[in-house]
Amino acid sequence: MSHGKASVKSVLSADMVVLQGRPRAGGPPATRTLGLNYIQAPKMGNKDRPDEPFAFAARNFLRKLCVGKEVMFRVDYTVPSTGREYGAIYLNQENVAHILVREGWADVREIRGSDAENVDVEALYSYKAEAQAAKRGIWSDTDKGGRKAHYTMNADPEQFLESYKGKQLPAIIESIRDGSTVRACLTLPNDEYQYISLMISGIRAPIIRQGVSGQDDLIEPFAEEAKYFVESRLLQREVRVILEMVGQNGQSFFGSILHPAGNIAEALVSNGLAKVADWSITHVTGGPAKLREAERQAQASKVRLWQDHVTKAKSDDHVFDGTVVRILTGDTIILRTIKGTERKVRLSNIKAPNRLAQQKGVEVASYDYEAKEFLRKRLIGKSVHVTIDYVKPPTDQFPETTECGTVKVGEVNVGEQLVLKGLADVIKSREDRSQDYDKLLVAEQTAKNEARGKHSTKEPPKYKWSDASESAAKAKQFLPFFQRGGRTTAIVDYVASGSRFKLIIPKENCKLTFVLGGVKCPRAARSAGEKSEPFGNEALDFMTRRVQQREVEIEVDSLDKTGGFIGSMFINKNDNVAVALLDEGLATIHSYSADQSKHSNQLYAAERLAQTARKNIWTTIDASAAAEEEVEVEDKPLKKEYLDVVVSEIVSGGHFYVQTINKNIQELEKLMADLGNYHKDPAVVAPPNWKPRAHEVVSAKFTEDNQWYRAKVIRNVDTKTVEVLYIDYGNSETIPLARIRPLPPKFSPLPAQAQEAMLSYVKVPTLDEDYGHEAAMRFRELVGGRQLVGVVDQREHQVLHLTLYDPAISQNPERSLNNEMVRDGLARVSTKSRYARHPSNQLLVSGFQESMELAKRERLNMFEYGDNTADDDY
Repeated sequence: MSHGKASVKSVLSADMVVLQGRPRAGGPPATRTLGLNYIQAPKMGNKDRPDEPFAFAARNFLRKLCVGKEVMFRVDYTVPSTGREYGAIYLNQENVAHILVREGWADVREIRGSDAENVDVEALYSYKAEAQAAKRGIWSDTDKGGRKAHYTMNADPEQFLESYKGKQLPAIIESIRDGSTVRACLTLPNDEYQYISLMISGIRAPIIRQGVSGQDDLIEPFAEEAKYFVESRLLQREVRVILEMVGQNGQSFFGSILHPAGNIAEALVSNGLAKVADWSITHVTGGPAKLREAERQAQASKVRLWQDHVTKAKSDDHVFDGTVVRILTGDTIILRTIKGTERKVRLSNIKAPNRLAQQKGVEVASYDYEAKEFLRKRLIGKSVHVTIDYVKPPTDQFPETTECGTVKVGEVNVGEQLVLKGLADVIKSREDRSQDYDKLLVAEQTAKNEARGKHSTKEPPKYKWSDASESAAKAKQFLPFFQRGGRTTAIVDYVASGSRFKLIIPKENCKLTFVLGGVKCPRAARSAGEKSEPFGNEALDFMTRRVQQREVEIEVDSLDKTGGFIGSMFINKNDNVAVALLDEGLATIHSYSADQSKHSNQLYAAERLAQTARKNIWTTIDASAAAEEEVEVEDKPLKKEYLDVVVSEIVSGGHFYVQTINKNIQELEKLMADLGNYHKDPAVVAPPNWKPRAHEVVSAKFTEDNQWYRAKVIRNVDTKTVEVLYIDYGNSETIPLARIRPLPPKFSPLPAQAQEAMLSYVKVPTLDEDYGHEAAMRFRELVGGRQLVGVVDQREHQVLHLTLYDPAISQNPERSLNNEMVRDGLARVSTKSRYARHPSNQLLVSGFQESMELAKRERLNMFEYGDNTADDDY
């Protein structure tokens, strides 16, 4: 007979317990199974047979009474055939068998021979009689201790998870396979019991594998210690289980185990008995932060699994602020630091889709374009905070050392947002990790669950850009479209030099080469062996920082010989980049194209400022000599064109629309009558879901008279309204889509009758400038209701530059309406145009200048406070 002290490890049934001794230095404590002498209790069931009546309730009584507690035990005998030991255990000096029989959870076995006279046996019979009389436990009238238990998962695991995911289910941990895998008995809301294999989410403890068919036994370092750690705290304890995902085998589950004393996963990790598992950490209820912090503490303490851990040293400049100057790919950017240096940074643990090139155009598959656009819109030109998380050494794929970092705008991790949109994958790694690695994993799982971006079942989007600058012939086809459309929104894809760019026009699915008009910019070197012109690299760098990958607006004026589009470019709506170049002294005026530009005054003024300040180029160029350079003007007389016109719409005092008096006017009257009759038919309606495109010519119902006119859609204001230009009269308005119809082809042959025009050789204030309203009112007085003669001095991009005369008065230059505006102090003379300097126009322009001097002396309108602008500004 042996005896001693032990703790109760588990209860197999109400008459059979597992005892364990104290922990040993070489491993977990020894255990022994002991049957309680003289009693028998109902047996627990398994997958092959159900519980005996009251078995679960009886075991539960003994489990709550003894598990985890220290007891005294005595072994009375061993059955030779089975080797099973029987004896007694004492809790607080009371025989546990007596307690069980007294409470009605066990019966007294048939006892023969000398044992029948044993004192313990007599007490047992007495307690049995007491329990029977009180109808306790197994002696109750009804089998209230029965239960319905499922030892295998009969339901669909995914549906089972869906029913109980996130809920705290009462459970008993029945067995421990290893530190992170247990067998749990869940108590379901319908009072049924479900046994499951449960892997603890977010962690992986060392493996114990023994007796598995076809596989070698395996006990990883610290595996037995981790198992004992969990057994001593959870085995046969009442806990709460939160189911979080189904295991890969479809039968097991991942979840969190909550005990009143805390979370077992955090305890395992902080004691170095488990590591964080990336594949399941995204599902941990409450997030991964506590587990990560526990792992960091274990690493810092170098405890158990982390005993050989070495923390990687960080460089002094691993944290810095910078401005994003370029997006290379959907996961790589270039920044300019506060010190002025450029650094290429790849987003930590982020992998964006790749681009596939095609022979014709470019086809972008797998969300590459969306990923790059996402970064461009959120980062380009923005100040960001960067933390370099790790550095990748050169490889075949990346031949240079690559800095990988977390990039934040404010508190927002851009990489996390990219993954959350489904535009990138997370690179799994144990060593090289972002500081927000867990958030990236959670974002990826969210994107997958919600089928966003690349996780969608839809085909990846494809993009084909038509190259409008592929050839001069092709560019000519696009030119009218860009000229008619006014300003066009574009993205600067590449800066080739200070004045030459590659642009993408997303709305039109095309790309083009764009050249700044009005300026000459020094050439930058295109290769290592090529030499730059003076200040060429500075101009390139200046424009790269201002417009690279920015959204801009362009105005197209003309084409060059290679198919490049020439015009003006604007950032922030009204900042002319050519003016900025000139102002920095990184370009000079190209007189011919500058004279043709409606922004010529700004260009010349910017160059003069740079000359005066002796900036950059002007440190080496003689400004006085440059000022004397003039574009040669031909001596032959200019051909004048005379038109009979009426002004149909006034935009401002010097900007208007005219109709030419000819046979087309009579045709227009008939067309308007026929168009009105056509729309009286109730059957004439817009097709279902029809929406007009920008620049499309349509039929529009004018608000003022409710009549139908031909109109061109200028832009879509929103989903319900558009802005239109009435092409036969020149007026415009914003109207609902309900007042728009497709224009039938039979009403299209007649050309638009309203032509845009400007007063020649004068500069009239616009409506948003001082005296703009006065100028518009005076011009209306001069032209209202009158047929005029217009002398076409110049045609510039479909805009007529006219000198207007009222034939009822005179065609003397001194009596032109242009001159009247100048004489009234409502316009200034502009001599920048080469046509204004042509000998044929000297008399006309000099007359304008005399009138302006008179207006100045008389302090009329614009000059009431004197002349605050030098004459050469115009």
